[in-house]
Amino acid sequence: MRLRDVMKHKVFTLKPDQDVRSAIHFFSSHDITGAPVVEKGKLVGVLSEKDIFRALYPSVMEFFDNPELWLEESELENNAKLILEKPVCEFMSKNVICAPPDTPIMQAGSMMLAHRVHRIVVEESGKLVGIVTRSEIFRNIFKKFS
Repeated sequence: MRLRDVMKHKVFTLKPDQDVRSAIHFFSSHDITGAPVVEKGKLVGVLSEKDIFRALYPSVMEFFDNPELWLEESELENNAKLILEKPVCEFMSKNVICAPPDTPIMQAGSMMLAHRVHRIVVEESGKLVGIVTRSEIFRNIFKKFS
């Protein structure tokens, strides 16, 4: 089985300058957890719920520099409000894992684990043609054995 067999052909995309609030609404309205970020027809990143969630909390360094700030619920909520107005490009992952449609799904699953990602962008001749999530890979690996 290949990525072309399991990928979603309708790919919802975001723009790097759109705000996080609209991206969150977009995820919710399309029942997705992430999307490629495209600028002038070129893939520039991927934004996921995980990227946004990560931005809500401090890095280890930030926490140790000022732990009191990050232990206050009101400060965490203020940080969440600030994130909503920032552009997607501030939080998107720029190291996007891409694969051609003829990639075996077992290989794609391995790539996801190795790179710690939950989706692979499917490209053919430099063009975005689909997207595959870890869930689709997982469901389809075992489908033929059931």
